[in-house]
Amino acid sequence: MHIHYLILAHKNLNQTDRLIRALEGKETTFYVHVDKKINAGELKKTDFFRRSDVKIIKNRKNVSWGGYSIVAATLDLMRLALAERRQGYVVLLSGQDFPLRHNDSIRTRLAKDYGSEYLHFWQIPHHKWDNGGVDRFSYFWFVDQIGIERSWNLYFLQKENGLIRNYFDDFPPFGGSQWWCLTTECIAYILRFLKYNPVFSEFFETTLIPDEMFFHTIIINSEFKDCVTNDNLRYIVFEDEKDHPECLVESDFESLTGSNKLWARKFDVNLDCEVLDRLEAHIDLNR
Repeated sequence: MHIHYLILAHKNLNQTDRLIRALEGKETTFYVHVDKKINAGELKKTDFFRRSDVKIIKNRKNVSWGGYSIVAATLDLMRLALAERRQGYVVLLSGQDFPLRHNDSIRTRLAKDYGSEYLHFWQIPHHKWDNGGVDRFSYFWFVDQIGIERSWNLYFLQKENGLIRNYFDDFPPFGGSQWWCLTTECIAYILRFLKYNPVFSEFFETTLIPDEMFFHTIIINSEFKDCVTNDNLRYIVFEDEKDHPECLVESDFESLTGSNKLWARKFDVNLDCEVLDRLEAHIDLNR
């Protein structure tokens, strides 16, 4: 069973180096998309740039938070991983994630229940999102084209004038956490679905934060829905209904290692690198 790690990196590339070193091992390959806003010279200074087990997306995208660009970058990583034709799991990570277990332990746990799809999801509308999340796709959003602030202004203008767009019939929307762990079979299904249903991608290109709906909606409306475990195996802390998770620090160490999760996010070496030092030591000690 191969593990394909898809990594979306947009800052602190030295932290991405640490992430890859912590997860390296047999039958493991890394596929990395580095935001186009990062200078190519900075990318070439990284250790992972020269690693044989790392494949880097050449046609990098300028990723905007809340825009479709992050979905497009993820799809590029998925295609690159699937081209390897090695059965196993595909794990989506950010460059600010870190494992809580040794990669051998991760492999053992995933292999034990191979065929399970790990995805945190809920049906829309959902109480955790403003207006149940319906406004994310009931109006046009052009985040990648005009930015998030102007997109909000356009949203209010549409709402004031009752300009509501239609969603698909008989294809209920789902949402949840962006991060997942899916089998190569499920990844192949997603890419095949998009090939034969281009209207789906076209619709989500003009939605808000589509990375929290796009894959969920495809999977839960598919034959894979009965294989889904509603858990993305991540330790993530959200407070006060913020859009972004809290940065984890050394004081979180006991909670992190005491959880039954495989990965955690998010970390920032500029804020606290001691927590990563301790996690590295913990992983080595518990191989």
